[in-house]
Amino acid sequence: MVKQNLDCIFNPSSIVIAGVSTKGKLLQLGGNIILQALLSCGFKGEIYPLNPKGGEVSGLKVYTSIKDVPGTVDYAICCISAPQVPQFIQDCIAKGVKAVHVYTGGFSESGTDEGKQLEENIFSLSHRSGIRILGPNCLGVYNPKAGLSFSPGLPSEGGTTSIICQSGGISFFLTREIINRGAMFNKLISYGNACDINESDLLEYLATDVDTKVIGIYIEGVKEGGRFSRLLKETANAKPIIVLKAGLSEAGARAAASHTGVLAGSGKIWDVLLHQAGAIKVDSLEELVDTIITFQFLPSSIGRKVGVIGGGGGSSVLTTDYCTNAGLVMPRLSRKIQDKLRSYFVNGVAGATFNNPVDLSERGWNIYYDCIKAMLDYRGIDLLIYQFPMGMHPALFPYPEMEFMSNLIADNIIKAYRKSSKPMAVVIHSSVTVEDYQAALNCKQRCSEAGLPVYHSVINAAKAIARFTNYHERRGTIADKAGFPC
Repeated sequence: MVKQNLDCIFNPSSIVIAGVSTKGKLLQLGGNIILQALLSCGFKGEIYPLNPKGGEVSGLKVYTSIKDVPGTVDYAICCISAPQVPQFIQDCIAKGVKAVHVYTGGFSESGTDEGKQLEENIFSLSHRSGIRILGPNCLGVYNPKAGLSFSPGLPSEGGTTSIICQSGGISFFLTREIINRGAMFNKLISYGNACDINESDLLEYLATDVDTKVIGIYIEGVKEGGRFSRLLKETANAKPIIVLKAGLSEAGARAAASHTGVLAGSGKIWDVLLHQAGAIKVDSLEELVDTIITFQFLPSSIGRKVGVIGGGGGSSVLTTDYCTNAGLVMPRLSRKIQDKLRSYFVNGVAGATFNNPVDLSERGWNIYYDCIKAMLDYRGIDLLIYQFPMGMHPALFPYPEMEFMSNLIADNIIKAYRKSSKPMAVVIHSSVTVEDYQAALNCKQRCSEAGLPVYHSVINAAKAIARFTNYHERRGTIADKAGFPC
């Protein structure tokens, strides 16, 4: 079974790292980065660094060859130069290693005949011996539950989202951005050129992984189109799959071919494939992150009726357009809730509006909790979005007053949210100054830690929430037709 074959890369008991240095600026070298990442993530198994010169690094003995490593080895990480890789894999086969992650680049993605031949050589070794190969030209696996990581400093706390990512650089971005937004990973796999283990193998593994509740995919091209299409459809019936397909333009397809040596395919074919499979299509990295965050934080039972607080007059008009164009509903507030909101303004309501969106103006800073709580208690909406502008009124609230006010607003948002059963989302707009940016980062972290999904714009929030409701409505319709409870 594929799952049994791939367990050795997700849950190894022992790891060899080839290409570790004991001298110089250690963290500039791939092998040392991987070593420090494993140590900082708390890998509990045996780690065997390799270097022909031997020595010691980070308190570990450095072996001169994999042949000298005592006992069995499940998994080898290869950070040596491309021409040396085939021989190293042969040594791994002789040692009985189950899988090799080839971190090294310089294979088919280089576009050279030499690189293509080297990749063909290592694929042939895998095919003949049964050893599994991840890569080449990839970061490998982040699985905090098992203490596996490719970057020092990533959390050792696990989550429920897993991502299959063809690009190493984008893997870095996704891990940092999603973690900064309050979500944790179950697994992330950067798989590069996919000479052996490909996107279909990884999708099949995650489909039956009980710890994976949501799957994100960044993909440039597919090795086995028919198999991938079948797996996509089967898996999307069990758990949400969010897909960003790169290389859809002619120029993008050429870039994809030069990046990982794969063919990208046409945009129309992918649109049809994802639609028929029931996967969720996104069009940018930001949308991929926003949609993952939405699935991480919001309950599946929410409806489309959205209430919005904050923004100002012009922003309210744009917000209404963004939400309705995405497929959400902006219901007019009842007279009763409008009167309740007005009642909090004991000194008058100049500048405030009580339709939907609700604009509290600069006069509403001291009654935010009351207004947010009232909207969360209002039964005419399914979800509340709070717009959190930074630097909108610099004359009224210059720094450090802005920092104080933003913390006060965050306090009120979190307090009201914790006293309500209604879902809520927060939009923290792009900042104007460095000071605004620092205040925004602080508020984003506080809201995320409180369990609130945070977005960088209303349009991004609206699109992500609409995709979320579309998915669950479709799942409900399918369940009804099949005669199963939703």
